[in-house]
Amino acid sequence: MNKLQKIIATGLVAVPLVLGMPSCKKAENETNTNQTRTEQAREDNQQLRNTVLGYLSQPKFSNSDFMEQITSTKAELQMLDLRAGMVYLSIPEREFTKEVLGELAVKPDLVEFGKTANGEFSGSRIVLGDYVLRKPESYFFRFPSNNFRVDETDTINIPYRSANYSINMQELQDFVSNKSIFGGHLNADTGTDRYGRPRVIANHGAFVAKKGESSLERLVSSLTKNESTNEGKAQRLLDFVSEELKYDHSDANSRAEVLKRPNEVLMTGGSDCSGKVILYSSLLEQTNVDYRMVYINGHITVAVEGEYGNRNGLSFNIGDTTYSIAETTARGFQIGRSRLNKDLGIEDIKYIQRPGEDSKIYDAKTSNPLPFR
Repeated sequence: MNKLQKIIATGLVAVPLVLGMPSCKKAENETNTNQTRTEQAREDNQQLRNTVLGYLSQPKFSNSDFMEQITSTKAELQMLDLRAGMVYLSIPEREFTKEVLGELAVKPDLVEFGKTANGEFSGSRIVLGDYVLRKPESYFFRFPSNNFRVDETDTINIPYRSANYSINMQELQDFVSNKSIFGGHLNADTGTDRYGRPRVIANHGAFVAKKGESSLERLVSSLTKNESTNEGKAQRLLDFVSEELKYDHSDANSRAEVLKRPNEVLMTGGSDCSGKVILYSSLLEQTNVDYRMVYINGHITVAVEGEYGNRNGLSFNIGDTTYSIAETTARGFQIGRSRLNKDLGIEDIKYIQRPGEDSKIYDAKTSNPLPFR
């Protein structure tokens, strides 16, 4: 069974954690207590460093100015060598100052610069150890990855048209450690194909943020400040997801299923139907709006509880509760009113899920839960 536990992020380089010494169960004196606190602070700082380096090494999951926001420099990560524990960076020659190294490294004296064949620091071919950078008018340098400077007080800001998304380092770390999302098994078994091969669907609910995730709470509060009803909040949040976050075709056309956490969808500015549904569901979690994830062949969408009418025929009941489709990939979609260009009806719904701790995915016709793999 493949359970979502210690994934740094789907697709991110898993930077090995360097743990401090085990904490004492009982502090015998003040010296031991202070030592334990110091060790814990070192461990927390290393975990945060791993998180930052992980996002830098996989820009598909972070904002394009991530490096600049956390280091205030124009440096660019060229490679993260996990085996050697080294980070390789470049920076345009015109952007380099003596202060830059202090922004990037805890101990600037550990920085080693590459050189050209003529011994110059900048040129068309810069050699550093076993690696070569072909980037004219740039410096190429490296230092131990545990020397990379991180500041736990930093905040990442992603501006959108109608609101600003901000996430501090603790919130970022809580997402990466999966503390802020529901978690659970990654795949559910839907049976076999005509050749007897197993068929699975990705458990999108595992990536949904729990109620009370503070960075999303701030965003939801800003977006829905003028809405007094659950219907108004659900529609406003859908407007944001469908109109202000792009549909990322590279996610949709990837050879493997790409699932982003909600903060990663916001940091990158978009995703395919999977990421948009995970984000929208995570925003709804911060409200009192009940909802369901709705799995359809090759697609996933969301249905929200409320009184929206049913002019488009995209509403259904679970017991006495009515849910209406809220399509995250259709710009300007009005719940209960808008029709979809593709031939999609309620009869096409295959599976339904209410995200939660290890929540089940149910067959829409039999109501039986799917077994997880």
